[in-house]
Amino acid sequence: MRLKNIIVAALMLCVCTLSASAAKKSVSGTVTCDGQGVAGVVVTDGINLTKTNAKGVYVLPTNVKDPHCQFVHISIPSGYEVERVGNAPQFFRRLNPKAKKQTFDFKLKKVDQSVYTVLALGDPHLTDVYGKRADHRGTAKYKEEVVPAIQAYASQCKHPVYMVTLGDMTQTSTRPGWKGREGGYSFKNYLEDTKVDIPVFNTMGNHDHNHAPKGEMFNDETVYLSRVDYNREAGPEYYSFNIGREHYVVFDNTFVITKDAGPTTDPNATKGYWYKLDKYQHNWLAQDMAAVNKDDVDRVVIVAHCGLFGYSGKKMQMDLEKVLDNFKGYEVLALIGHHHSDHSIKKTWNGKPLYQFYHTSGAGTAWYTYDNCEGSPASIVDYTFKDGKFTRTCVPYGTNTGQKYRVYDNRNHKWAYPITERTGTKQKRATEEAEITPEDKPAILVNVWGAYTCQFTESTGGKGKSVKRCYDLTFRDWYWDAFAKSAAGELPEGQRLYKAGWQTPKRSYHIWRYIPADPDATIKVVAKDAMGNVVAEFEAHAK
Repeated sequence: MRLKNIIVAALMLCVCTLSASAAKKSVSGTVTCDGQGVAGVVVTDGINLTKTNAKGVYVLPTNVKDPHCQFVHISIPSGYEVERVGNAPQFFRRLNPKAKKQTFDFKLKKVDQSVYTVLALGDPHLTDVYGKRADHRGTAKYKEEVVPAIQAYASQCKHPVYMVTLGDMTQTSTRPGWKGREGGYSFKNYLEDTKVDIPVFNTMGNHDHNHAPKGEMFNDETVYLSRVDYNREAGPEYYSFNIGREHYVVFDNTFVITKDAGPTTDPNATKGYWYKLDKYQHNWLAQDMAAVNKDDVDRVVIVAHCGLFGYSGKKMQMDLEKVLDNFKGYEVLALIGHHHSDHSIKKTWNGKPLYQFYHTSGAGTAWYTYDNCEGSPASIVDYTFKDGKFTRTCVPYGTNTGQKYRVYDNRNHKWAYPITERTGTKQKRATEEAEITPEDKPAILVNVWGAYTCQFTESTGGKGKSVKRCYDLTFRDWYWDAFAKSAAGELPEGQRLYKAGWQTPKRSYHIWRYIPADPDATIKVVAKDAMGNVVAEFEAHAK
């Protein structure tokens, strides 16, 4: 009896082994440039990873029926670009779960990337569904104003230009198929409308995800279902590529639980979403970074939707240490959307510089105005890399085209009311004006997007007081005026502003109020970014 059990167990083991072998197929192909194989190119299906051999050939074991293995994609090597369809780099191929044998070839072309620019665009929130809000106007503005502005800016550059989106290209509730909706705006619409002649690499945002079915919660094994729409049209949600001496890692760090609520840090939450990676991304990331040759890379650039760190610099992503441990020995630059603001964070992590930059919404305040609620304009942001360093430049479009800052003073840049030591302190103008007294000291208020520090020098040698985190007067006063007119029915339906927490005026980290020691002095203002580069320099007067 015992021998019989052993034989049965052995037979069962053979059957299981054969079944596993049958399930895991080898996908193969080549990576070439001008007909010659390119060696050492990373190829992955999101779980397994390999490299091309000396002849540019790869063989990648993959389980084609595993829903976590939907694509085969390469990490585009430095000094090369991949073929494009429109603006879409063809760095991935879609796996067929029914095919027995699959071959995917990738063709590269050489490019001089000793100097290059990456343009970052955050949160356009596109929809063409007419409703009570102004969102329906976003599609037209995006196509007629924003896209041409991006293309015009890219065309004047004399070196290679690339673009990364930072998520929330669409709105879940306005996509086709949501609760039976026949209209709406899909990822396919977004890809077709972004008519720019440069490679565009996309990132998932929280609004780009699908909701969990009613009564269900996603977990590590099922969270891929929250990406169904995105994967179908836009490709893989996490991947990497190389440009120049930078290694780019694109994450989906919105871990959807149900998505019918906001973000949460409660590990036992039953609704909303976490700022974290699923286990498959963690597994892939460790392999991806292990395959990087450190001698070829100056820094790692993280492209993600949700913040790694909050405004104060404290940890926001729940698994942050585990993520950053993969980047030991590298300078890190994180490009972040989601928060609809321009904000810079500078840290030292594992002995290396770490920069995180929040980006404004490309929609401004959901297409009502090209201003964001903390006073920064809707912009693309230019990151130019050269000689191991990078610069960062905000490039506003729409009504703010060409602007680098706003200054409010009492001589050359007068506002509707005096600028004093109390200005910019209250969310509502009326509340602030009620507190102003003749005894208040005159001041200036400056808003410099992209600024990390701001220095004030008085012509007469005095040293006044600088206060950070104020309200921008342009947005604040526009908002409450538009809200009052909307409430009174003075604006047409579809243009009325409906009160929402994410739209109301917010204090900004790049707005300073300066109260001079000598009110008659000329005040020289010099604002610098997190890397120490001057982003604005001008003069202002408190009287």
